[in-house]
Amino acid sequence: MDVRSLPVALTAIMKQRGWTQQQLGRELGVSQAWISRVCNGVADTGLARAKELLARVGWEVRFTPSVEEPVERREFLSAAASVVFVASAADSDPYLDPDYVRALSDSLARGRYELGGLPLAARALGHVKRVAHLQIGSAGHELRGAASDLMYQAGIALYDAGRLAQSEHAGTIALDLAHQAEDAPARAQAYDALSRVSLYRGDPLRAVRHAQRGLRIPDLPPSRLSSLHMRLGRALACVNGSQREAREALDRALGTSGLSPFAEAALGGDVAIGLSRLGHYDQADRLLREAAAAMAQWSPLFRAQYLGRQVQTAVRADEPALAVHHMHSLTRALPFVGSARVNARVTAIITVTAKWDRIPEVRTARENLRATLPAGSSSA
Repeated sequence: MDVRSLPVALTAIMKQRGWTQQQLGRELGVSQAWISRVCNGVADTGLARAKELLARVGWEVRFTPSVEEPVERREFLSAAASVVFVASAADSDPYLDPDYVRALSDSLARGRYELGGLPLAARALGHVKRVAHLQIGSAGHELRGAASDLMYQAGIALYDAGRLAQSEHAGTIALDLAHQAEDAPARAQAYDALSRVSLYRGDPLRAVRHAQRGLRIPDLPPSRLSSLHMRLGRALACVNGSQREAREALDRALGTSGLSPFAEAALGGDVAIGLSRLGHYDQADRLLREAAAAMAQWSPLFRAQYLGRQVQTAVRADEPALAVHHMHSLTRALPFVGSARVNARVTAIITVTAKWDRIPEVRTARENLRATLPAGSSSA
């Protein structure tokens, strides 16, 4: 049973167990008068206190996005979280509870969008270890699908943390579980993750194959189709002689309709990365600028990623003034995320802009960027 507020949760507990307000107060360690005030909307309590009280009667607090995606709910995390109070299953392994596993997926996704993958790496590895050794046995498709999604989110967090071998391992588990669950969107999602990891590891041909396998899956939702076309286009852009096919795939991604504002902005930024590699600098800069502006309200990580790509696009276009402008924006964004990929991009930017170091504005921008890198990061 899921309810959406503390008063409703308390009322549900009393009804479920046949308790009066006085009996519930004794179980929670509070007065009957307090129970009455909360149920009538007169009194309130903080979230931490609510979690503590409800745990005493076997209930727990979970968070879920209050706005659902039409096809892929964890890809849109801009809405304020709504609190869900649910009865807990303390007598069994929580990883055998599909709702619990999906809540873990949501938590990883929110954390990555807000903080980056580095702060989440240990947690993600813990989830991979638990799921890899989980005795699912005769568990139904729902649990396998939920576990596949958790492995996808763990793999993407590890990818952003720079742990590529572990990320690929999580993606492989996600794909296997999706097959067992007969979950076509989850299979496509896993192929998407494996494609991105392969490309980042410098194997574009393998990235192409993963994206193509995902695109062969029938009846995929628009968000997954667009992402796979984008992955295919970006991988083909790194394969000699495949520029035309790469542009066609990227155009197909951009032509997808039915996306949420978040998904549309992220797709534009990701497509722009491929367009920049193909030499379409003006269009790439425009899409990256729009994506970075949109992500200011949704994801500090994505915003930093797109700002870094804007700098690299300006460098490829040989426009130092534009590069300086984007470097200053990137400098302001970096303290709010922990991402090995973003740190590596900053290091690459510092290196590649050394050719303009005679320009005072470039020199200052490079120094400011260098100062934002965490201790231990290498820079030229």
